Amino acid sequence: MKRSVLILSLLGLTIGVWSQVCPAPQRTAEEEARKQTGMMVRELSLTDSLQIDTLYRLHLKYARLRRQSNTRQEELNRLVLFTNELKDILTAEQYHRFMSVQVDSLPRHRQPIFGRKAQKDSDKPTKP
Repeated sequence: MKRSVLILSLLGLTIGVWSQVCPAPQRTAEEEARKQTGMMVRELSLTDSLQIDTLYRLHLKYARLRRQSNTRQEELNRLVLFTNELKDILTAEQYHRFMSVQVDSLPRHRQPIFGRKAQKDSDKPTKP
């Protein structure tokens, strides 16, 4: 009994020390913008280099703003501004596809009612 308690406490101590010694690597704003732009290029099948470059600059701008301050209200304001600027860059069809991917990626309980897909009769649970 004492041996198992000792082993568990040593294991917990080791994990605690390891998590403090090896923090998760932080990406720079440029790396973050490159990753976000790459994801959008793949999801929306973008090919126009001017559009891709404009998207990268938009992501870079907001990645740098996020690093300056990150309160909840400022985050919401940045999201609204980002979405408005994104509308100007993407075509209507690309923007619609992007927004549907964003809503679909939310957990079911966090999806807005207008974004939820209607259940088919075959998907509804049956009563015994």
